[in-house]
Amino acid sequence: MRDVAQKLRRLLFVVPYVAKHPEGVTVEHLAELLGVDRDEMLADLDLLTQVGPPDGDPGEYLLVTVEDGRVFVDLAHRLTRPLRLTPAEGCSLLLGVRALRDSGIAPFDSAMQSAEKKLLAALGRDAGEAETLAGGTVVAEPDRIVAEHLRRLVTAARRLVTVEIEYVTASRHQAERRRVDPYGIVHHAGEWYVVGHCHKRGDVRTFRIDRIASLAETDATYEPPADFDLETYRRERLYVPSADAVTVRVHLDALAVTRVGAAWPEGEVTVNDDGSAEILIDCEGLEWVTGWVLGFGRHAWIVGPDEARARMRDRIAQVAEMTRGHA
Repeated sequence: MRDVAQKLRRLLFVVPYVAKHPEGVTVEHLAELLGVDRDEMLADLDLLTQVGPPDGDPGEYLLVTVEDGRVFVDLAHRLTRPLRLTPAEGCSLLLGVRALRDSGIAPFDSAMQSAEKKLLAALGRDAGEAETLAGGTVVAEPDRIVAEHLRRLVTAARRLVTVEIEYVTASRHQAERRRVDPYGIVHHAGEWYVVGHCHKRGDVRTFRIDRIASLAETDATYEPPADFDLETYRRERLYVPSADAVTVRVHLDALAVTRVGAAWPEGEVTVNDDGSAEILIDCEGLEWVTGWVLGFGRHAWIVGPDEARARMRDRIAQVAEMTRGHA
């Protein structure tokens, strides 16, 4: 009974202590703090992975992982009963786990293998059908360069290390050197992105990883803003255009760029040497973008496509007519 009580005290200490250290705590440090050897500490951590609501998924309560000898604890925001996965949903998750394992993106291959086993166990009697679906699905081999960049960016984001990249924008076919503090990685609409503070632009920007020509870590470190939340940024700033969307190219002279400041609309911005800039904006309609450009007067204009230029001419004619009517 005494051993059980001591183990319980250790477990109650580990969770809040490690949760306060987002950078993780070494297994050796925990073992030293609690006066146990490394093997017993690992046994305690293994027990923690099984803690959870009696009728739910243990991962709902807390997630305990050991990576490269460091312990990480993630606490769930709420306790909820897990959704029942259909075989098709299980197949989708299974394909995702296996694709990550095969890609070299995830630096924790053993953790991915464990996740696959837990997924199959959670599927229960539907595991066989999910396996059959997954076995009959062809997954394209991921780009190895993107996979390598992802691995290094994940590591840099965890260690809070500034990186230097050569980035090719959609509007230019030449690489531009940027220093970036990587806040996190997101997968959105079939593409991988790194979100972070761009030193050149002076604010948070999103970079498609398949457009990174080269990547190198620097000796500099950074502290991310305390109020930055990656999921909120993804939800609010990563726009997915519909099939009917039109990509409009807008040119702004140096004065218009100064007036925009940091309040750029969502889109890819290229700043020229003379201080002017071009932005690519995906639009569901042309009313907003023509009104936005109109607000800069002669200091901004639509480069293309032709339908957007025609709509801009119509808006200018309407404004001119209204001005004459009030004269």
